[in-house]
Parts: sequence; structure tokens; C-alpha cells
Amino acid sequence: MRSIHSLASWRWCLLTVLAVGCAHSSTGPAAVTPEPAPRAEAAPVDTNTAEARALADQMFGPEARATKRKQQKVRRLMALTGAEDTGRQMMDMMTSHFEKSSSIPPGFMEKFREVAQQESIVDMLVPVYMKHFSEEDLDAAITFHESPAGRRFLAAQPRVLEEAKEVGEQWGVRLAEKALRALVEEEEREARPVRHEGQEL
Repeated sequence: MRSIHSLASWRWCLLTVLAVGCAHSSTGPAAVTPEPAPRAEAAPVDTNTAEARALADQMFGPEARATKRKQQKVRRLMALTGAEDTGRQMMDMMTSHFEKSSSIPPGFMEKFREVAQQESIVDMLVPVYMKHFSEEDLDAAITFHESPAGRRFLAAQPRVLEEAKEVGEQWGVRLAEKALRALVEEEEREARPVRHEGQEL
């Protein structure tokens, strides 16, 4: 009889444990409050990167590309109009002037020619063209000088300049002669005695 009661007690305890376990399993594990995510901090500004971007914009940005395009057009126009030849003519004139001077030190002419070969007059003239001509002006000038009429114009320039030089010399001589005659006439008038009323010359 005691064994029956003991068995019943064990069954009751087992059922109680199972019931409590089921109750805990039905409610699920205790909710865990998630920790707040760490706040994202703003990335520090890399001054080197910012400067690099600014330099890249300056070198390769729209304004830089426009400037480079305009420089190319200036050089194209100068090539069409013979600016390099003009520079060589200027160099020859300076060389001739220096050679006539007796005050230059020995070896100057050789060094002058050596230095002159390292620099181009075109490079110095590009900023001048950039300053005074718009890109539209350059386009129009290039179009003209590349046309048949423009080529004839360029081909005739040496003869035109040579004849213009002769005309200028003749004009200068004529003006000088007129000025001398006018000066002589003024001196003659001033040298004449002044005739007063009633006075015989």
C-alpha cells in the first residue's frame, strides 16, 4: 500500500515538474534588450584629398580644358600666320644690332644664340593672344587663314610688306622735303625787313 502511495507521489512530482517546464517553454526565453548601436561619427576631412581634388579641378576641370583648347587654337593661328618666322626675323635683327656694337663682351654672341634656342617667342606671345582674342575670334581667324583666300593673303604678305616698306620710305622723304621747304620759307619771311608806312625799302 505504501509503495502505491510512493509511486503516486513520484508521478505527481514528475507531472508538476513537466507542467512547470512546459509553462516556461511556452513563454519563451526572456527578452534581451539590445544594446544601442554605436553612433557613427563623421569621417574626418582629409585635407590632402581635398587639395588633390582642387588641384585636379584646376588642371583638368572645365575651365582648364577650355583654357587648353584656346591655347591650342592660338598656337594653330600663330603657325598659320608664321609667328615662328617672325620670331626668327626679330632674332636676326637683334643679332645684327649686337654685332654692330663694340661694347659687347667676348663670347656674348655665341651665348646669346645658345640661350635664344632654348626659348621660343611663340611661348611668350601665346598669353598676348589669349588676352586680346576670344575663342570665337580665333575660330574665325583660323577659318579664314585656312581658306584659299587666306592662303593667298599669307603668301602675298612678304611682297606686300616689302613694297609697304618702300612706300613708307618714299612717304618719309616727301614729308621731310615739305617740312624743310616750310621751315626755309618761314626763316625767309622772318629775315625780310618789316616795311613801315611811308618808309621806302
